[in-house]
Amino acid sequence: MRKLISLEIKKFKLFSYLKSVGIADLIIMGLLCVIYFAEKSEGTFAYGSYESAFTMIGSIIRPTFIIFAAVLISRLIIDEYKSNSITLMFMYPINRKKVMISKLTIVACFTFLTIFLSNILLGSVFYLVDSYLHFVPEALTVEVLKDSLFSMTLEAVASAGMALIPLYFGMRKKSVPATIVSAIIMVSLTSSSTNGVNLFAYIAIPISLAAIGSLIAYYSFRNIEKVDV
Repeated sequence: MRKLISLEIKKFKLFSYLKSVGIADLIIMGLLCVIYFAEKSEGTFAYGSYESAFTMIGSIIRPTFIIFAAVLISRLIIDEYKSNSITLMFMYPINRKKVMISKLTIVACFTFLTIFLSNILLGSVFYLVDSYLHFVPEALTVEVLKDSLFSMTLEAVASAGMALIPLYFGMRKKSVPATIVSAIIMVSLTSSSTNGVNLFAYIAIPISLAAIGSLIAYYSFRNIEKVDV
């Protein structure tokens, strides 16, 4: 399995996505600064506490990389079905399920790592910048840091499962636009806020969506050995 994952990464040159991830993180950091200065011009604090600041960072990072994951699904799976190149791959003496599992593992791991590490990176940069510009009126406490790390990890795990949901819509008609649009709709629904609260505030919802994504991933290839491509 590890060999298959390595071959998929090399085949699609997935390390080239790291540049895009870096650019996305820079844009997110810039957006956080814009939000701060826009609120400051009105005489208010954009981030009343580090807890709200980390929540804001996570609410921007999650949808960004779930949509990235939809792009990966399109490239690793949907495009291969559309071009019939998946047929050639299935001619090799390799278990089809292992091929699909390796592709979906890449998507899930990419989503988890980019969301978790981006939260750590941007949270650290935010803290360093705040030590000079004083974005947040309150000090960062150990308790807030522990709670935030726990939330970041849980949300990254949930997002890794959620990121597989667009596979269902993409596979129905082997459509790249359907894959990406479904991801955009999903993150719009889960990230939209009402009175400062979004669906991710109720952890049962993202965990349920993650479970649905995992089931979709399973049902997408459970009969692949018996079905012609």
